[in-house]
Amino acid sequence: MRAVRPGLVVFLLALALYAATTHRRVFSAGNDAARWATIESIVDHGRMSIERSRFAATVDQVRLGDRSYSNKPPALALAGAAVYAGLQKLSGWRLDGGGAANVLWIVTIALVGLPAALMVRSFHGDLERSPGLAPLGRFSWTCALAAGTLLWPFATTLNGHVPAAALLFWAFLAARNGSALRSGMLCGLAASLDLLPGVGLAPFFGWIAQREKREQGGGRFGVGFIGVAVVAAAANLAQHGSALPLKMVPGAIDLSARAGPSLFGVVLPERASYPLEVLLGWHGLFTVSPVLLFGAAGVWIASRRATPERTVWRILAFGLLVQVIAHAVLAGSYGGWSYGFRYLLPVHAFLLLCAPFALERRKPWVAPAFAGALAVSVLFAALGAYHPWPPAYEQEASKHPVAALVRNPVGANAAAFLVEHFPDSAGARWATRRFVSADPEEARVYFALFFGSKGDLATMRRFAE
Repeated sequence: MRAVRPGLVVFLLALALYAATTHRRVFSAGNDAARWATIESIVDHGRMSIERSRFAATVDQVRLGDRSYSNKPPALALAGAAVYAGLQKLSGWRLDGGGAANVLWIVTIALVGLPAALMVRSFHGDLERSPGLAPLGRFSWTCALAAGTLLWPFATTLNGHVPAAALLFWAFLAARNGSALRSGMLCGLAASLDLLPGVGLAPFFGWIAQREKREQGGGRFGVGFIGVAVVAAAANLAQHGSALPLKMVPGAIDLSARAGPSLFGVVLPERASYPLEVLLGWHGLFTVSPVLLFGAAGVWIASRRATPERTVWRILAFGLLVQVIAHAVLAGSYGGWSYGFRYLLPVHAFLLLCAPFALERRKPWVAPAFAGALAVSVLFAALGAYHPWPPAYEQEASKHPVAALVRNPVGANAAAFLVEHFPDSAGARWATRRFVSADPEEARVYFALFFGSKGDLATMRRFAE
């Protein structure tokens, strides 16, 4: 009997985790609702604009003339419409009728959960390049990525960050292996789903491709990227009649950008402390996923160590630094009603790919510190999977009277979970006072909003009555 390949086991475990926790409801936070509005409009109403969709009230929309559109890049919604149309023909399921939960579950797994699981498998396979890393170590770091970062929460809901992260990870691997054309195409696809990381990391991957492929690498990378960018521009043209991204079309009004000063539809930060908050605050990269601290240390060590790939690690480190700075300076509101700073999700796999370098020195405290960080990260990721889009404070210009009660989404999710499943426990009472409000009436109103935004109407009614 042939032995089961470890990579296949990793893939199946990751896919099972994401499939088991994928949500069968549409959230009111806007990010996934805007895409579902486009999907439903295309298949059920034969149009790209979303006025007739049952999700047309989403805040994540752009008005252009007398039409309203999702403010998200259209590529993911077009793919979702293709899957939904196929399901409708095979089963008769509809988003506005019977089988809606099945449609939500299958489309989300196909477009988000499956790419996430495939990326986890690729990550596990690439760790073979780490010198001296035992199979248990490879599996531990793979678990850190799959279940200890924002990959898990956002693999359970329809969004562009996860498939873009997978495409960018594969683009990096392709560039490092000398497949410049493929790397460029993958980067272009990522940019069609998540513009800033796709475009922002492309020059660095092109640089790596040029280094690995010599004089042909950069050119082939550029051809691949531009070729896919033309297809993405065609998708824009089909959606709203312009090759430009919708937010950049003259006369377009982005409703989600009315919360304060914005640039191309992205709300800008209000405070000078914001860059530190998105790293170490309650939405922060390292607060929500402390295991990524080992990744940051690993990137530093890999960039300094005299190895054959040191230049590659340095280029990657430069690209990741640019991503962090760009998002910290340009992308305000903590990602809106969002668990963690979701904009930086594409950097997680790259950080953890370097993390084994941080454990090579064999200091006695490193392994216990990693185990503790991993345990906390998995717990926090599980709470994020419970509700990836919890109502929370964004910033003063868009201060929601109820959501603003919460500045710590991790704590709010924990409180809501305890209130739902252990309503009379001391833990539920403590978490509610600590992370929501000491005022019972304010807490009641918040929980009604929390469960309503989650689409859990039965639990919402417990607090709305």
